[in-house]
Amino acid sequence: MTQITIEEATQNLYKVLEQVAKGEQFVLMKEGKEIARLLPPQPEKKVFPSLNSFRKSIVLKGSAMSTTILEERENERY
Repeated sequence: MTQITIEEATQNLYKVLEQVAKGEQFVLMKEGKEIARLLPPQPEKKVFPSLNSFRKSIVLKGSAMSTTILEERENERY
């Protein structure tokens, strides 16, 4: 991680951002203290991965739920 001052970052902002885009990390310093970090963006994580393979692995047993509900309604006593 490269340490640079705010002044250096301001004067060379385009170059610094190009390097960050390539994966380099910078620590911005002010009066000898770290005040910020410039990091490359992290790849987006899929919140909901594809469920296609999971769905294909499920083996359904018995009759369809709609059929079961209709049968239960017909057999119900009032």
